[in-house]
Amino acid sequence: MPRSTTIAVTTAMLTGMVLSSAASALEVEHIETRYAAGQYHCELVAVLDAPAHAVEDVLRDYEHYPALDPRILQARVLARPAPGTVLLETHLRTCFGPFCRTVVRVETVREAQHALSAVTDPARSDVRFGETQTTLEPANAARTRITYRSSVTPGFWIPAVVGRRWMLRAMEQAALDVFRGVEARAKAPREIDK
Repeated sequence: MPRSTTIAVTTAMLTGMVLSSAASALEVEHIETRYAAGQYHCELVAVLDAPAHAVEDVLRDYEHYPALDPRILQARVLARPAPGTVLLETHLRTCFGPFCRTVVRVETVREAQHALSAVTDPARSDVRFGETQTTLEPANAARTRITYRSSVTPGFWIPAVVGRRWMLRAMEQAALDVFRGVEARAKAPREIDK
């Protein structure tokens, strides 16, 4: 490859990396995934470049979850049995290396000010156990600190060694991608909805 072409390609790659990092100002303070006693756990603490009320609005706009991450194929509210309670069904595309499957999850989501907690119904889901908690804290008028904790026991077989690593990597990447999507929609919801 001629030197001028190499420089042009390198410049284009560096420009792309700078632009992609500028598009998302998500600041990760802590992220950890682990496997223990048959459960997969993910914890993320990050600061989003969007105000808390806008972040909360996006997180409660359940049926638009597929716009946050392409792995979310469908999300629909099945019922609202009580104020602040939502029965939510999601279809997620999960891949463990070359093996992919669609995972259905039905959860009872409880809404509180600056907080969401979800518990999976194993009888209606492809997981035996699932629990997620998300809390928001205004960092200032324009930024929000989120704390996200999720634990899941799949209801399907995952290969012991390699599969666990894939699952942990997938959980970490999904958490980062979803909250990058939340941040983007919360910063400019009207532009993104078009």
